[in-house]
Amino acid sequence: MIIEQVFEKKQSMVIYTANELAEMLDEGRLVLREVNTGQVREIRRYILDNILEEQIYMPPIIAMLPEGSLDEGKPKKLTIIDGTQRMQALTRLRSAITRMTGSDDMTEQKKGFGLFYMLDQVQVAVQVFEGLSQKEADQLYIDLNTKGKKVSLSKRISFDSRDEVSQTTNKVLENHEQLKVAGVEMEKTAVVRPRNKNLLSLSQLRRIVALFITGKLTDRQIAMSAEDQLQSEQHIELISTWFDELFTLYPAKTIGNFEESMLASFPLLSALAQYAYEGLEHERFEVKKETVERRMRGLAHVDWARNQEIWRTFDGSVRGKDRYYYLRSNKKTNDALVGWLRSEGGE
Repeated sequence: MIIEQVFEKKQSMVIYTANELAEMLDEGRLVLREVNTGQVREIRRYILDNILEEQIYMPPIIAMLPEGSLDEGKPKKLTIIDGTQRMQALTRLRSAITRMTGSDDMTEQKKGFGLFYMLDQVQVAVQVFEGLSQKEADQLYIDLNTKGKKVSLSKRISFDSRDEVSQTTNKVLENHEQLKVAGVEMEKTAVVRPRNKNLLSLSQLRRIVALFITGKLTDRQIAMSAEDQLQSEQHIELISTWFDELFTLYPAKTIGNFEESMLASFPLLSALAQYAYEGLEHERFEVKKETVERRMRGLAHVDWARNQEIWRTFDGSVRGKDRYYYLRSNKKTNDALVGWLRSEGGE
């Protein structure tokens, strides 16, 4: 254990096993901050989903010595400054393993026993400070959780190797030239109309990609199974086909211009994607592609100009100095738009 002096405070990086930490918590030698049960469940699920592949990545827990000195060796008692939810998730693994090993599902049972034998090998890095007052510890907690720079949306999507939707989104954006012309806002979660002329934001593109993979517009992560990886190229081809047909309906260069194009409205654009893929989740790839092409081409007669009166028949509101009509983003409007597209497409 190497001890470093930071100003007048000592600190050291100490390694504990998950079992050691669980024992410390049971015996009252581990003091935690307020627990957020929702966050704990998410972290524990992340651990359980990835522990057998040994792909768990967590920053060190930050703690302080409530008494004693780092010179006395590996601390037997700690007060957690930052990492309470991670600590709770790690120390609750034993209860999850007990439930899994007692399951009637053989796959769940096997996973539970695998986790049981690995649990003592799970190591956690804890950065321990000596000599902090409670006031200093509280300030350190605030600084750690407010001063750090948030990872940009584009990097979260680009670097996420486990989430099929993010990876597929990245590949579609990289390979589809007309989509690049139409424009994708890389940092903001939404585009502000009419000033922003990009067709959609990266998060909106990810939602459309999710639709063609899962059948639902979703923001959640989708883990890649071996079967998913084999189908990845088909997903990309199907999504690219939809975009090809979209830019046949309206030129890529101006489709994101809300002063001209109603397809710059995400409620309409997402409804169009839902209509094109409706009921195809379990069909063969060839059927999916042919149906998407047919449905999109069946809308070639529609005038997508923003000034068409048809748009005002859907729930929305007039906003801004230019008094443009904005479709409302809710289930009622979405269902009405999909129904209208179905009617216009002859379905």
